[in-house]
Amino acid sequence: MPRRPLLNDEQIFYDSMKAIRSLPQSKIEFMLKKIGGPFAGTFRLSGPWGERYFYIKVVPKLSPTVADLVIHQIKTTPAPKDASPLLVSHYISPKLAATLKQQGIEYADCAGNLYLSKMPLYVEIAGQKHAPKAPGADRLFRTAGLKLLYLFLRNRQAINATYRMLADDAGIALGAIGSLLMELEKRGNLSVADGERQLTAIEELLQRWQLGYLETLRPKLTLQRCQLAPGYRISQLPEQLRQLSNGKQILIGGELGASLLVSGFQPQSAVLYLSPEHQLKLMLQLHLTPDPVGNITMLQPFGHQCSWSGWQPEGLTLADPLLTFAELSGSQTDQVAEKLYNQYLLPRLNG
Repeated sequence: MPRRPLLNDEQIFYDSMKAIRSLPQSKIEFMLKKIGGPFAGTFRLSGPWGERYFYIKVVPKLSPTVADLVIHQIKTTPAPKDASPLLVSHYISPKLAATLKQQGIEYADCAGNLYLSKMPLYVEIAGQKHAPKAPGADRLFRTAGLKLLYLFLRNRQAINATYRMLADDAGIALGAIGSLLMELEKRGNLSVADGERQLTAIEELLQRWQLGYLETLRPKLTLQRCQLAPGYRISQLPEQLRQLSNGKQILIGGELGASLLVSGFQPQSAVLYLSPEHQLKLMLQLHLTPDPVGNITMLQPFGHQCSWSGWQPEGLTLADPLLTFAELSGSQTDQVAEKLYNQYLLPRLNG
């Protein structure tokens, strides 16, 4: 029977082990293998020096865009008993490696760079050149797959919707649904019993989706970054939108959306979801000017499920809390992200 081809995540997982395999008189024993979410596997590393247990978090492309979020996920995800997290990636640049070391995070990459810093094993291999070209992201974490995963994370019951309904709600091609579901099952995040599909390891899937949203999906949705005119503040935007005839067509997310869902948070930025044909008009109405580092980002919504079906402030429309949560990736928003997760996302994931 032919061996099934590896997922790209699996290839990175195995290739990143080469520096560890080269440690003299060391032995690797895999205890649990699972690709998907933060736990790609757990293994025991032993040698004359003793033994250590690791669980592996695969991040195929570690970039400055997602580095803070990855660090936060590693530090806040409960680890298996007596195991330490090991971050593996295709390549970890010297600058990002220094950040990881500063945060006390151990890592390995496909180029052969390695950092293990806890008793009884201290190893650092640095300066290995960039590994050969990284494999592309698995289909599940490209644009169409991320849109589909959004539906499942937003509503677990959506996994059993018809292919046509999923394609329409996600805004993707009907023909893509079957292969994406097959990959989801291959990764260990989907089981089928008695004709019913069920998501598994959904919280882990959420972590990986958030990385993919920031790295891949969000750039495809971006229309414009803007800056408010002098004298205007982010906190004034909701009232400005209420005064517009088309204000309810604009979905509010990001830090501003979070501040409307969770009390006691002062937003420093905003994300507005709107159709491209409304972009110029809204910029004029809100006195916005283009700015590549502005604190207001205009994004194009996708499919038909980007707005929240729950409580809405009078005269406004909030983006779904899942999209708002995905935008909160910096250390300054950790607390409000945790509140959003506990209040709005966790009940869905457990539902």
